[in-house]
Amino acid sequence: MSLLLYLIVCIALIALWSRFLQRIAPAVALVLILLPMLFTGRALFTGRVYAPVDLAFAYEPLASQQPGIVPHDIALSDLWCQIIPWQKAVRYALAQRQWPLWNPFILCGDILAAAAQPAVYDPFQWIALVLPLPHAITFGASLTFFLAAFFTYAFARACGRGEIASLIAAAIYTCSGMITFFVGWPLGRAWALLPLVLFGVHRVVHARKWGVLLVALVLEIVAGHPESILHVVAFGVAYGVFEICVTRKHVVRVIASAIVAGIIALALTAIYLLPFAEAGTQTIEHEVRSKLYAHTSYDKLANRDTQLHRFGRTFLPAFDGLPWRGSTVPRWDPLSARAGSVAFALAIGALLVAPRRAETWFYFVTAVVSIFLTCGSWPFAHALHAMPLFNIAINERFAYVAVFAVAMLASTATEHPRVVIAVIITGAALTIAMLVTNVRALMLAELLPLAIIAVLLMTRWRFTAIAIFALILVQRVIVDGGIYPSLPTSMFYPPIRANIPKGERIAGAGFTLIANTSAMYELEDVRGYEAMTFKRLHETYPLWSTPLAAWFNMIEDPSKPFVSFLGVRHVLDGTRVIENPHALPRAFVPPRVRYERDGHAVLEAMKSATDFSQVAWIEAPETPPQDAGNGPGRVAFQRKGLDIDLDADMQGAGWVVISQTAWKGWRAYIDNHRVQPHFANHAFLGVHVPAGRHRVRLVYLPESFTRGRNITLAALIALAIYAALRKRFAL
Repeated sequence: MSLLLYLIVCIALIALWSRFLQRIAPAVALVLILLPMLFTGRALFTGRVYAPVDLAFAYEPLASQQPGIVPHDIALSDLWCQIIPWQKAVRYALAQRQWPLWNPFILCGDILAAAAQPAVYDPFQWIALVLPLPHAITFGASLTFFLAAFFTYAFARACGRGEIASLIAAAIYTCSGMITFFVGWPLGRAWALLPLVLFGVHRVVHARKWGVLLVALVLEIVAGHPESILHVVAFGVAYGVFEICVTRKHVVRVIASAIVAGIIALALTAIYLLPFAEAGTQTIEHEVRSKLYAHTSYDKLANRDTQLHRFGRTFLPAFDGLPWRGSTVPRWDPLSARAGSVAFALAIGALLVAPRRAETWFYFVTAVVSIFLTCGSWPFAHALHAMPLFNIAINERFAYVAVFAVAMLASTATEHPRVVIAVIITGAALTIAMLVTNVRALMLAELLPLAIIAVLLMTRWRFTAIAIFALILVQRVIVDGGIYPSLPTSMFYPPIRANIPKGERIAGAGFTLIANTSAMYELEDVRGYEAMTFKRLHETYPLWSTPLAAWFNMIEDPSKPFVSFLGVRHVLDGTRVIENPHALPRAFVPPRVRYERDGHAVLEAMKSATDFSQVAWIEAPETPPQDAGNGPGRVAFQRKGLDIDLDADMQGAGWVVISQTAWKGWRAYIDNHRVQPHFANHAFLGVHVPAGRHRVRLVYLPESFTRGRNITLAALIALAIYAALRKRFAL
């Protein structure tokens, strides 16, 4: 199924591109379609999953269900316990016929669309919805590879490269370490679109047409990684300035066209950008990045050892080991401009073949600066960290820009005799480096292709360029082709044998049922691991959990009172399901409330609380701090899709406390009349309900979403009218 959809989408995209923008020869189209299959082909043709779902079997409860499975690579853990569960949450919301704004399965409920990386608005994700999730994952990875290859080829052709030279550029970029590792992440999709953005910039400069740039920017924005938007747009601006300086024509019109494309792109994606911006300010990550990371000297952020290893991995792939080759590399990270010896030899050759071309030096400087940024080296990393917006970004990810620059350099030097000098120099340098560092792994894969290319260049064989293209593919598959496993769908989150009731809050003890994977079973786990963590909830973690560095908040002691407040009815410990008799209802009326004007006082008071069923803290800036009686009353809780429905029978007016994370955007209705919810117990919802029997409904619908939706719809209508008028009057 994934193979058929992949072929349909690729062929349709190529046909549209050939019809409206740039002719793609059938033979080239076939090569571009087949190229991703070097990595995902086994999964595509056999209906397997191109994802590290075997990692789930390293932990209970699956470890004892299917013992003996050796996980492929722990470095890919975000995919199986974060990225894939997000997609499941999106599908669940749509199955409930609701817009995927809320994820009910983690952290007492959490944002979904506004979290960016679930990529709710990516049209390629929409296409994948026709497939079951395991096959959609394989389709998504294959398509990301294809987009990187296709758009790199198209951009290289637009810049005047020949077909084989453009294919070489496509092969280098698509098969680079950054793309092959991150292909399953939203980052990979965002990076695959870089050459499309550059194609759009090139078209604006040379044809004064902004349509492609508009589409590229929209796709880049909705790909789901805001930080990559910043980096891609920054490089696109740098490339545009370079092209303007070279052409020196229609400068004002070119700049105006680019600005128009940017403004329309922002309007079209307002449905995503406004909720993201609003949610971002509520997170602990924003707090850390804006108040700590941004104001810290880069010298204190840089790790000399990490810098060395990233630089080493750029040129020696196995500099500190490759975790997917059976070795344990606890310090390993994937950031490096790893493109292979052939790519670097050809890039150096470009300096010999075209030393007087401004384009050569533009890409050379780009490659050098980006490698310095990747390694966090002075002066470029320090200078960029001092700039607004970049000071809160992880600029070490510029490695993919370095690889793209290397690919474009390499495409200018494929068959020229002078390139043999660069090949020999590169081979000698790598040999010396491998001997000095004692890094012999993959030595043959790095050096043998260089020797073959040197011979081909000296003999001037007519098919040298094709051979170089093939050698690049062989080399990159040998080095990075094993990053992801292709696994049978039976290993895709198989059923858990433990009897865990649905519809009730649960938690795994320790490393049981790793956080976020609960979404795959439609279980509501109070733990979670997010790129955007609600700051108020994070501040309650010391009361009930232990945050793991760059991972989830682990519950080590399920008997803590706050765990009961969260409504954790069952705790999964290994394969045992333990019932918590002290778990509170998801919505209840405490007999007493304590009013406070700020959250700090609430946090301090809750540290000494031993029974959250007896008292709740309400944050009410308009009310003096005081204790008060509450209710009494009874509440029946029911979740309808993503909404919450309460049947409140109140003998006296009082606060209903709901253990639902109180991100901004919750709307409360009492008998269809909207009321203002308050913070209860610092991070959760409290609604004051009058005496009597009432229906209380809670809906997560941020005004930032409704405003963004209106702006997006208005922009779509305006764009459609413009297109119709342009066609009618040939504007």
